[in-house]
Amino acid sequence: MATHKKPLAFFLAISGNLAFAAANVALGINKYVKNRDFDIVIYHSGLDERDEQAFLKIPNVTLQPFAFSEDLVNALLEEIPEISRFRSKDHLMTLCHFEIFSLLSTYNNVVWLDADIAIQADIGDIINYAPFGITLDTPWIVQDQFTLPIEGYRMEVPSYCAAIIVVNDSLPYEKIYDWCYSKTMELSRFLINADQSIINIAIQQFKIGVNIMPLDIWQCISWKKEANIANIVHFGSKEKVWNDNNICCAFPEWYRTHLEWLALGGNDFDNKNINPKNILHELRELEKLRNKKNKLKQKIIKFFKS
Repeated sequence: MATHKKPLAFFLAISGNLAFAAANVALGINKYVKNRDFDIVIYHSGLDERDEQAFLKIPNVTLQPFAFSEDLVNALLEEIPEISRFRSKDHLMTLCHFEIFSLLSTYNNVVWLDADIAIQADIGDIINYAPFGITLDTPWIVQDQFTLPIEGYRMEVPSYCAAIIVVNDSLPYEKIYDWCYSKTMELSRFLINADQSIINIAIQQFKIGVNIMPLDIWQCISWKKEANIANIVHFGSKEKVWNDNNICCAFPEWYRTHLEWLALGGNDFDNKNINPKNILHELRELEKLRNKKNKLKQKIIKFFKS
């Protein structure tokens, strides 16, 4: 490995409306990862000035404006099937997953992190899963990533989830990088999950030995019982910590970190329905209400019996 490279980059890519989410991840990394030299590289499609200035106050963060060519965007939006949820310009930023391979020309190790996660522990040791670490996408198979079978690939094998990926520069990263974009254009009309679809067959194409990362530790979905003690919790559904009050209340550390972002001058998320409260307090109040109802019910029963 080239000695001039930096050792590690944590990498995110966002549209401007998710600045607060990427900031939460960046603040969490700085809070927990103490014994490693790292950068936090954030590609973005445009930021509000307030958010940009707030990001500059977060240690280790490097901001990089990024845009795909209009020809690429227009071609993909025309071809990607209607069943896919990646049919908008903002959603196509997910193809920045492929940029992890480009960053390997600068870093020995790169860790892709989705923005809709919370860091809850030191994740520096995640690079032990290199040269290619990823979690399973249980219970789905590779075929579930495409509208039709893709000739030359095993479609019946378990699928991988692209929310968290670890790579290092022992991979043929330049070839993988070019291939991923080329294959995206070639297969665009079959892609359900865009980047994840391509990454699943890239693993087969380049015969990459995958180190499977335990899902409940490194990418635990927020509704699972292990979520509160996972290293990384993933809000991987339509219900996010910033649009569902119950989830927000269940993960107070995310919201406390969000308050740090606001204190730096960053913009808030736009949801008036989020009002974090102590869940235990609410349960106690609910129990009091139930007790009152039960007492009233007993009085009514006693009255009619007398």
